[in-house]
Amino acid sequence: MDYAEVNLDDVEGVATIDTAGMLGALERFPQQVREAIEIGRAPAELPDAADLRAVVVLGMGGSGISGDVVGSLAADSLGVPMSTVKGYRLPGFVDENTLVFAVSYSGNTEETLGCVEEALGRGATVVAVTSGGRLAEIAGERDLPLFQVPGGLQPRAALGYLFVPVLSALERIGLVHGLLEELGAACEMLDERVQEYGVVTPLDDNPAKRLARDLVGFLPVIYGSEGPLAVAALRWKAQFNENSKVPAFYNWFPELNHNETVGWNHLEDIGSRCHLIVLREQDERPRVARRIEITLDLIKDDVGHITHVFARGSSRVERLLDLVCFGDHTSVFLALALGQDPTPVTRIEEFKRRLAEQS
Repeated sequence: MDYAEVNLDDVEGVATIDTAGMLGALERFPQQVREAIEIGRAPAELPDAADLRAVVVLGMGGSGISGDVVGSLAADSLGVPMSTVKGYRLPGFVDENTLVFAVSYSGNTEETLGCVEEALGRGATVVAVTSGGRLAEIAGERDLPLFQVPGGLQPRAALGYLFVPVLSALERIGLVHGLLEELGAACEMLDERVQEYGVVTPLDDNPAKRLARDLVGFLPVIYGSEGPLAVAALRWKAQFNENSKVPAFYNWFPELNHNETVGWNHLEDIGSRCHLIVLREQDERPRVARRIEITLDLIKDDVGHITHVFARGSSRVERLLDLVCFGDHTSVFLALALGQDPTPVTRIEEFKRRLAEQS
């Protein structure tokens, strides 16, 4: 297909590519967050904060990033360590004083299920967040707190359903304060963003469409800065992988100044095909702003394009969700510009099939 012939303003033509309706799922994100706030209020027997020494979120891929989102938003107020486990191995510190959130949209993620059994064996309090599957069954068998969310989506399109109940539980326990209020306020902002980035908004007025157009033929590299913007950069990277079906990479300031800044010295032919997207905030720390300025000056001749994307919003929650919304739409529009249905993840499904053959 000649990518230049894909008209992102042709709503009917785009629909013939987006056959599973990923754009529709993005449009429902604000409502998803609102529903998730209510799900987070469901009756659940949660532990006393005084007995907790650590919080762990178990999850992979589109489910696991829920822990990254919550961790970045709660970092300044959470009084105990919090980590996200994306694999088979449970940290050695997990014990009866640890609150473990098992987040699996399908409920059948093998890495998460294995860690759940180990966490229960160590006496940890386990809270399940899932649409069903084996995780829901374990919650029923072991009488675990369960936040059950609607099914039928790709995990990466269910972010609101997955991170909000975790945040809600932490606030109900008293480990964080005020974030749910910020989240509720952010929904009105999200209503505006899905209109601005939506398929019916023409390219000239739609920054997500314009960035997607500029990314055709380039490898996205996303830079954030420590905290929520680093999580946003990870989200963008993963969405380009799964929605657009293209390689993408991410890193964050100041860490990247201690390694990756040097890595742009060679392979000019590859660097020239990279489009660097820098996620920023208007009120970023002066030292971070200076780092970005110096870094981009050093590498500007080694990359094909550089685009700055500034987060909008009056709170940390709003700014993170604004970037999530922008990145999600951009990744889907890039898929459509490439003539690619954004929903199927054929290689992941084939990988799981082959892995199951070895079990």
